[in-house]
Amino acid sequence: MNENGLPVLSAVLSLAGTFFFFSAAVGLLRFPDFYTRTHAPTKAATLGLLLIALGSTVSHLGQESGLWLEDLILIIFVLLTVPVSSQMLMRAAAAQGIRQSETARDRPPAEPVERIDEQ
Repeated sequence: MNENGLPVLSAVLSLAGTFFFFSAAVGLLRFPDFYTRTHAPTKAATLGLLLIALGSTVSHLGQESGLWLEDLILIIFVLLTVPVSSQMLMRAAAAQGIRQSETARDRPPAEPVERIDEQ
């Protein structure tokens, strides 16, 4: 890709990341209980941050600076820490006895998927 396409790609990635951050904020306000308020925004905010960091990486690739390496380190750090911290928050809430909302408990779990090798 030539030098003229890098800023456009960077802007598209950053705008897509902003959309996911916005959807995470809406989910945080609209979901009924702690568990859904933790789970869904964690996924959307992680994807949003990764897209924004990729946009930053793309914009730094066209320059002579080594800032793209810092962006890649940020991406790796986020991918390693966010799922773990989200899981720990949910386990701590379960240990404290925080319950799911009534609407989440009224829905039955999905049917188990039958494995192909069990037939």
